[in-house]
Amino acid sequence: MVIKGKRVRNIDKYLVGIKDGGSFYIGCSNITIHQPTLLKAGFSHSLEVGERLLPAPLFGSISLFNAEGLYIPMKDKPMETAYRQVEWWFKDWGKHWHSKIADVPYKRYPRRFMPPSSIELQISLDGKSTKFVSSDKLVYEKANHEKIKNTFNLFLEVFGEFEILTESLVPAITAPTKRLNWTVLPKGVYPWTKIKDILEPLIKRAEKGNQPVIKYRLENINKAKPDFIATGEAGFYGYIIFGFEKKNLYVLESIYYGNATYVFEENWEELSKKTKAEILNESLQKDRIIHREGWIDEIKKLLTA
Repeated sequence: MVIKGKRVRNIDKYLVGIKDGGSFYIGCSNITIHQPTLLKAGFSHSLEVGERLLPAPLFGSISLFNAEGLYIPMKDKPMETAYRQVEWWFKDWGKHWHSKIADVPYKRYPRRFMPPSSIELQISLDGKSTKFVSSDKLVYEKANHEKIKNTFNLFLEVFGEFEILTESLVPAITAPTKRLNWTVLPKGVYPWTKIKDILEPLIKRAEKGNQPVIKYRLENINKAKPDFIATGEAGFYGYIIFGFEKKNLYVLESIYYGNATYVFEENWEELSKKTKAEILNESLQKDRIIHREGWIDEIKKLLTA
């Protein structure tokens, strides 16, 4: 049965045929009708079986939370001083203009970060070898109710409909999983002029006032001559990883997330397989360098050691 609507609040009425502890999938079978939506989400034009990704946060609040998470102001707490970095222009004694990155303080309520739900979609085959888009396997139990509801609502926001498929109706994918969340640039040292051109469309997605600061951070990380650079796609759009393989360091910079540069020591292949929620989980990082005065010194210390 195809379920349509805008939002599901009570999952139980849609799962009357699933026993407690039973497994099922959420899917959409009409690939042809939904092809423009799938392309917008980040899938390739060929929609190959095994393609898998975090959908781009372009459909509404649910897909945005799914990809980026959410900051919740804690208005029961006293306000705190936070800082945002800006490009500050000034004249010297000779009346020549110069710029520097400056910290500007402002008051705000403390914020609690809710990690993204990081629900991924994949292209699968049904029993008749027909392509469809599906979720991961879900288990109907109390601990998973929120995840199931989020999956229902993500499908409704992205596709306007979904179907509930029992495990027996969804065979294993007959092709290796091909993740589309990252594009790795060919290995080699890239001068900033070339990298800037490659990253310019991404940088322009940020607020105009933040763009000079983002360029400043990316340029300074690139000065350390990474072995490779990977840019996020689909729901990872806006994330850049600089890989320093000999140092076993992988530096994550984002035009969206938080107020810090994240540093990992994990093998890149393993890091690229993680969900965004796992990547943003603070317990996984080697270091977290706050975007404040002194950031550049910490980056130089880290990457030139």
